[in-house]
Amino acid sequence: MIIGYTFEKIEAERGKIEGKVDINSTVKIEAVEEKEIDIGEKRKVLDIKFKFEIEYKPTNGKIYLNGSVLYSGKNNKELIKSWEKEKKLPQDVDIEVKNFLFKKCLTLALLISEELRMPSPLPFPMIVKKKEESKNYIG
Repeated sequence: MIIGYTFEKIEAERGKIEGKVDINSTVKIEAVEEKEIDIGEKRKVLDIKFKFEIEYKPTNGKIYLNGSVLYSGKNNKELIKSWEKEKKLPQDVDIEVKNFLFKKCLTLALLISEELRMPSPLPFPMIVKKKEESKNYIG
């Protein structure tokens, strides 16, 4: 269960926006460490360091977000061992953390992209005018 998160670095650069722009968002887990926190009682949690990158191609625009997520699970020791051995989290934890990060980071990146007048990293639904059907059709 995710119990908190912190952004430690936010960096953005606007490239020259012309024509079609491909936007790619990636999240990478950089490190996993056990940490003791005090929330009324002392509790051991995992401090999961992450890097979130959004790249605009071919314009070279970028948004980087680095930070950490505090994760509390039943098997912290096993998660640490898995990370140290394979540099991977178990799939269920990995999915939970990355889905959380996509939600938080893309929400913040949306505001940053708007301020820098860059295309949104999230596609929005668009309403388009219906085409009129041809009345000359004989079927």
